[in-house]
Amino acid sequence: MEKLDYLQTFVQVVLSNGFSAAARKLSMPRSTVSLHVRSLERALGVRLLKRSTRSVSLTDDGRLLFERVEPGLGTLQSALDHVRNEQGHLNGLIRITAPADFPTGVLVNAIADFRRDHPAVFFDLMLTNSALNLIGDNVDIALRVGDRGDLDRVERKLTDVTWRFYASAQWIDRRGLPSRLEDLQDFIAPPEDLRAFLERFVLAEGALPEGIITADNHFLIRDLIIAGVGVGLLPAGVCKNAVSEGTLRPVFEDATSRATQLNITFPSRADITPRVRAFADVLVAQMRLGSP
Repeated sequence: MEKLDYLQTFVQVVLSNGFSAAARKLSMPRSTVSLHVRSLERALGVRLLKRSTRSVSLTDDGRLLFERVEPGLGTLQSALDHVRNEQGHLNGLIRITAPADFPTGVLVNAIADFRRDHPAVFFDLMLTNSALNLIGDNVDIALRVGDRGDLDRVERKLTDVTWRFYASAQWIDRRGLPSRLEDLQDFIAPPEDLRAFLERFVLAEGALPEGIITADNHFLIRDLIIAGVGVGLLPAGVCKNAVSEGTLRPVFEDATSRATQLNITFPSRADITPRVRAFADVLVAQMRLGSP
């Protein structure tokens, strides 16, 4: 088992292109990462990595070992996790990425519920609007709307997301209720990748107006709309309370033709370990209590 830990560390150093990045992803000190690699080199009697102050590169022996070991390491770790699960123990790290404006209450409640039953499972949460590489960034679970193009990904539906255009009462009083999206002057726009996704899958190939402001955070766009700055296209759940309170009002209701799916995305079937699968079940149950 000790040599397996050394191999996992070595593979992560190669994938991360450095000891410091590998240490962050493995949640261990950099000195421990270096010790694991040196111990593996001593055990094998070969040099695996060429080190410099800024980077590492594989030796011929290191490249041979990496090519032989890396494809099967995930399968082996999955098998060990299954054995531990059969013994009634879930442990280890779950790395999760979600959009920066994902409702944190859903994650907080799911993690709190899960850790009450499985205190030996730990979490690394990365809330970012960047589409992380599930393999390269060592991600176990990504919460994503729609297809981000990972070829061997595995997806599980969490919920449908309904999109609507919203304006504030004060903006409507000032500008009047707009009748056509094409004539809208005060659009608060999403970033380009989300714009393309919404035009294709929500507007059925329709075109969004040019924006007076571009923002990549749904809650910021919502607050700008409430302040009377302009009109935005947002998930209905983000604006639910504001609509109930009368500070926001749906407009252009015929413009959005389809809902999109919020998915739990896994890098591959081999990466769906028992702890990841068990947490995904808890997260799905939590989503049913309150969808975004």
